[in-house]
Amino acid sequence: MEKTEMNRSEAREKLDTKTFLVGAIIGGVVGAATALLLTPKSGKEIRSDLTSQVDTLKNKSNQLKAIATEKGNELIAATKEKSTQLRDLTIDKGSSLAETVKEKSKIIVDKGLKQ
Repeated sequence: MEKTEMNRSEAREKLDTKTFLVGAIIGGVVGAATALLLTPKSGKEIRSDLTSQVDTLKNKSNQLKAIATEKGNELIAATKEKSTQLRDLTIDKGSSLAETVKEKSKIIVDKGLKQ
């Protein structure tokens, strides 16, 4: 019995070793294939991509700058127009108020003189 048990134990160890080696080989092949598929681009390709992206960002920022400048100019023009309208309205209302004060003052003075 002891001999049979030793043979079984040796067989298991051989099987475990064989299974491990097969797994290691399969893992190595899968790892190598994955490394080939996921290898990063070369330095030249990365620099080219970065240059392209920088150019795209420059173009977009120039477009945004032009739009912001245009909108700013429109806002300045609208503000000037509203300021002019407000100034004219203030002058008109001030003149009207001054006339009203003069009239009321004259009425009060006339009433004071009559008494």
